Amino acid sequence: MEKKHKYWEIKERIKKDILNEVYKKGESIPSERDLAGIYDVTRVTVQKAMAMLVQEGYIERIHGKGMFVLKNTASNIYILNNEKSDSILGFSREFQGRVNVTSRLLTLTTLHADAALAQHLEIAQGDDVWFIRRIRLLDGQPVLIEDSNIPHKVVATVPQAILEVGSLYGYIEDFTGKKISDADSLIEADLFDEELAAHLNILPGQPMLKITEVTRLDDGRAFNFSISYNRADIFRVKNMHIKR
Repeated sequence: MEKKHKYWEIKERIKKDILNEVYKKGESIPSERDLAGIYDVTRVTVQKAMAMLVQEGYIERIHGKGMFVLKNTASNIYILNNEKSDSILGFSREFQGRVNVTSRLLTLTTLHADAALAQHLEIAQGDDVWFIRRIRLLDGQPVLIEDSNIPHKVVATVPQAILEVGSLYGYIEDFTGKKISDADSLIEADLFDEELAAHLNILPGQPMLKITEVTRLDDGRAFNFSISYNRADIFRVKNMHIKR
């Protein structure tokens, strides 16, 4: 119990320094060895404190460079599904103008639709489908992992640059000449496994909002079957105002 209290205390002291801008956003903080000396604790205690600060979104580790401050504020909650229904236009455009949206491309490959995927996309089993996995970041902070499945029949090519710095949905509208019309979504509570947690620099077992969605163009075609794994500590889902 003493060790838990100690690393929690160290975490809170470092967080206070971050909030008071002793360490400013974008700046590096002392190494674990230096922090252990400053607070007269073991490196293991500091490592546990740092892991909690990473989990809470205050710092990030960059291999070979050190630890850097991501934010100097305690509040960092983002709302999905805003009043203007921008969420169906894609993650980039939903948050456009509010925060800096970037992506890290993990996978871009072609697969053949199995029976379940073919049913979701309303295509024939065996049809070619783009499978895209990306880490999505807000102001440099990894916040979700997104898997997209898009039929080749909808878009024959998917430029890597669009997946990293552009809007995929904007590209699809330009490519097809059609507008995005509607989406069916299912939101579930789940926990991050080791693989997904590692991509977001958080601990396994943390809560997630798992959103499964089929999105359609205005000609009725289903063009994307997606699953996103969202950090539940920083995302909230807002229902639209519905009148009977």
